[in-house]
Amino acid sequence: MNKTLYLHRTGDNTCVSHDGYIQMGAMGHSVERHIELNPTINWIETYWVPDVFMNRYKRATFQAHERVSGGKSSIESRPRDFPDEGASRGLLSGKPPQ
Repeated sequence: MNKTLYLHRTGDNTCVSHDGYIQMGAMGHSVERHIELNPTINWIETYWVPDVFMNRYKRATFQAHERVSGGKSSIESRPRDFPDEGASRGLLSGKPPQ
């Protein structure tokens, strides 16, 4: 079974490889050359590239630092991705179900 990975053309002689979730590398050669150099992988050229992982998620150690330095309120005052999640169980400050 072959692996399937993705390539995004960033210029005439540059490309970025990714696995659909995380960028894996920036190459100093074209998509065609990259496929030629790595023939055992099923490469698919994409028009999109995922965000750099470090820009999507805060490190767990930084979250712990926030908790210690700013107190519990600094964590709870951040905007939440799903503000009503957990409200039915009384876990969050979101609106309780009616």
